[in-house]
Amino acid sequence: MDESEVGVRLFTRRFLLLCAASLAYFVALGSTWPVGPAFVEHDLGGGAVAVGLSVGAFGFSAALLRPVIGPLGDRKGRRFLLVLGSVGVSTSLLLLVPATSVVMVVAARLVLGMGEAAFFIGITSAIQDQCPPDRRGEATSYFTVTLYLGLAIGPALGERLMETSGADRAFVVAALLGLVPLMLIGAAPGRPVEPPDVPLLRWRLHRAALRPGLMLFIGLMAYSGFLAFMALHAAEMGVASTGTVFALFATIVVSVRLLGARLPDRLGALTTTRLSMGFTSAGMLVISLWTDPTGVVIGVVVMAIGQCFLFPALFTMVVETAPDSARSHAIGSFSMSFDLAMAIGPLLVGVVVALTDRPGGFFFCAVMAALAFALTGPILRPSGTIQ
Repeated sequence: MDESEVGVRLFTRRFLLLCAASLAYFVALGSTWPVGPAFVEHDLGGGAVAVGLSVGAFGFSAALLRPVIGPLGDRKGRRFLLVLGSVGVSTSLLLLVPATSVVMVVAARLVLGMGEAAFFIGITSAIQDQCPPDRRGEATSYFTVTLYLGLAIGPALGERLMETSGADRAFVVAALLGLVPLMLIGAAPGRPVEPPDVPLLRWRLHRAALRPGLMLFIGLMAYSGFLAFMALHAAEMGVASTGTVFALFATIVVSVRLLGARLPDRLGALTTTRLSMGFTSAGMLVISLWTDPTGVVIGVVVMAIGQCFLFPALFTMVVETAPDSARSHAIGSFSMSFDLAMAIGPLLVGVVVALTDRPGGFFFCAVMAALAFALTGPILRPSGTIQ
C-alpha cells in the first residue's frame, strides 16, 4: 500500500482492528512479566543473574532475526509476519509449562524472540501502511497505547493466575491470548502486487535505522532493568500486589500518550528524547534511594512520564526516512535495538544486583538513563539538522 492509497482519516476500521490485534498480543506478553521472574527465582531456585538472563534471552534471538525478518515482510506482506509471530509466541509460552531448569526457560525465551520479532515488525509496518504520512507520530503513539494497556492488564492477570492456579496456568492462558490476533489480521496488507526485488535471508541493517536505533538502545537500558526486577523489588518493599505497579506505570503512559499523541510530531526527536531520558533517570533514582512502598509508587510515576514518547519520536524518524518499499526492513533494523536493550540490560542489571542489591541495580539504571540524556545531541544531531 503506497501513500496514494492512504486517505486523510487515521481511525479507519483497519487501523482499529490492527490495534485490537496488538492489544491482545501485548496482554499475552504482559501477563508473563511478573510470572517469569518469580517462576525462575522461586520455582527453579535461580539467582539475580539467572532472572536477568531468562528475562532478556528473547532479545538475543529477536535482535539476530529482525534484519532478516524485515525484508520478508516487504516481500511476502505484513499478514505473513503476523501469522508467524502469533504462532511463534504462543509456542514459546507453551514451552515454559514443562520447564524444569533455567536452561529450558532460556530456550523457550529464545523461541519467543523469533515470534516477537515477526509480530512486532508486521504490526508496526501494517499500522504505518494505514496512516496518513503527516500523522505517523500520532499513529505510533496510539499504537503504543495498546502496548501499555497490555502492560496494565497483562501483569495483573498473570499474577492472579499464578497465585490461584500456578505458573503453568498463567503460561497456558498467555499462549491462548497470543493466538487471538490470528482472527484480526485480515486488516493487514497481504503480499504486495509488486514486491521489492531484494534478496531474502540476507542479514543487513537499513541505514535509516542506525542513529535512531542507537539512541533507542541506550535509552531503553534503564527500562529493561525496570521490567526485569520491579516485580521482585516491589514485593520486597511490601507492595501487596506487584501487578498494580505495572498497571500504574501503564496507566500513566496510556493517559499521556492519548492526551499528547501529537507531541512527538510537534517537538521533534531531539527534544522528546531528552525529556524522556531526564524523567527516566529521575524516576529510577527515586526507586533506588526511597526504599518503601511510597518510594516505589513515586518513582514509577516519574519513570512512566519518561517513557511516554521515546519510542514514537525515534520510530517516526525511521519511517519518514525509509522508502515505503523497505518499511519492514527499516522497522526491523530499528526495533533490533529494543531487543538488544531487553537482552543486555537485564543481564547487566542482574550482575549489579548480585554484587550489591536491587536498589543498587536501579541506581545503575538511573546512571544509564543520565548517560543517554548526555548522548542525545551527539547521536541525533551530528550535523545540526534534526530538531
